[in-house]
Amino acid sequence: MDDYPDYLVEEALRLFDLLHSNSFENDAPLSRQFKELPARPGIYAVKHRSLGILYIGRSTNIRARLRGGHKALGWAFIDRLDPDDVRIACTTLAFQWNRVSYQLEQIMIKHVRPPYSDR
Repeated sequence: MDDYPDYLVEEALRLFDLLHSNSFENDAPLSRQFKELPARPGIYAVKHRSLGILYIGRSTNIRARLRGGHKALGWAFIDRLDPDDVRIACTTLAFQWNRVSYQLEQIMIKHVRPPYSDR
C-alpha cells in the first residue's frame, strides 16, 4: 500500500474495520429492495457468515447499486452459497472522502483480497 498517502491508508483500514467487525446479524440480509441499505454514497462489503468478506465495493447510492443487481450476488448463487448466509455490510462516507472513494476501495481490496472483487 506504498502507492497511497498514509492518511488514505489509515482511513481505508478504519472503514474496513467497521465493515469487518460489524456483527453478521446486524448486516443487511439479501432482499429485492434492500430497504435497510442507505441511499447514500459509501463503501459496502458482501459478507458470508463463515467465509468472511467476499467482495468490497463503493457506490454513490449503496441501495440502488445492490437493488440493480450485482455480480458478487450472482457469483454467490453460482457457488451455491445459502442466501441466508450472505449479508451486506456498509458504511456511508463523509463528503470529504467521496472524491477518494476509489482509492479507499482499492486499498481495502489490496489489504483483504476478497475472492469476488476484481483485482
